[in-house]
Amino acid sequence: MSMYTQALDDNLRRRVQGLLDHLSHWLPVTDPPEHGRLRRLISQAFTPRMLQELRPRIEKLAAEQMTYAAQSVEMDFFGDYCYPLPANVICEMMGIPVTERDAYREWSDGVMNFSTRAGPTLRHYAESANAALANLKAMFDDLIDQRRRGGGSDLLSALITAEDEGESLTHDELLALCVFLFIAGHETTTNVIANGMVGFFDNPEQFEILKADVDGKVFGAVEEVLRFDNSVTRGVRQAGEDMILRDKHIKAGDIVILVLLAANRDPEQFPDPDKFDIERDPNKHVSFGWVPHFCVGGPLARIEIEVTLRQIVKQVPDIRPAYDTLTRRDTMGVRALTNLPVRY
Repeated sequence: MSMYTQALDDNLRRRVQGLLDHLSHWLPVTDPPEHGRLRRLISQAFTPRMLQELRPRIEKLAAEQMTYAAQSVEMDFFGDYCYPLPANVICEMMGIPVTERDAYREWSDGVMNFSTRAGPTLRHYAESANAALANLKAMFDDLIDQRRRGGGSDLLSALITAEDEGESLTHDELLALCVFLFIAGHETTTNVIANGMVGFFDNPEQFEILKADVDGKVFGAVEEVLRFDNSVTRGVRQAGEDMILRDKHIKAGDIVILVLLAANRDPEQFPDPDKFDIERDPNKHVSFGWVPHFCVGGPLARIEIEVTLRQIVKQVPDIRPAYDTLTRRDTMGVRALTNLPVRY
């Protein structure tokens, strides 16, 4: 958390202390033993069986969204498909009404604008993020109260009832996990799907390979989309002790930024690393991090990317770019487009 607190003056830090306290419970910034306890509790709710049972619903949502988005000969693939699909999926998983999806997106963006930045720019987003977080917490407070009174079978209900050695989540931990899972559950997948399509547009021969054998090539395509242009650009850690890493002296307390995109282009691990190749094998990318901080939502993201590629091949196989240049959001933590015009 020091990456955030060091960039804020004392007065601003006091005004947004609730935001900082909340973010300190987010899974990526917790350390053992607390991190292990939170992961064990989440794993009781976010299970492989749950994802397997959810898959037919994801496929249906993807098919419906693609059909809706492809009604005309052009669309903004980012706004008309890449955002709605993961947002609808995570809303269904957590029992969140989709009727106010635009408001949720505004609140989510408000928190992400703060949490994905570093340095002096943080102060420009702190108070708006604090206000956005208040709205998200109020929404989840209401949903949690409903589940406690009436029960349920969604992810939120499972998080409420999860226990580890007789200990369940505190209310603050539950709120933090709900907000984190909601934001991460749609924001990152939205962006990686869009980035992946740009990869195919820039390398049309790879799209032809996928179309010729979608069942045989789709899983490799998913992994290459994740490796080549992942939405999460880096991880941030604080050194727990003095160390030397590749001749670099790192002191205890130093902030270390781990650039995942650079690791995914390491020529020692990936021959011809700047080539987009859906037949790449092996493809041991680190887009979901590494143990113990491996992304709990990785399996869900893989399903959403896979069903998206299948729907593209099925419904809009002639999809092609309708832009000269692309604009990306101004943030160091997430690699994200603002739109993606296409035609077919």
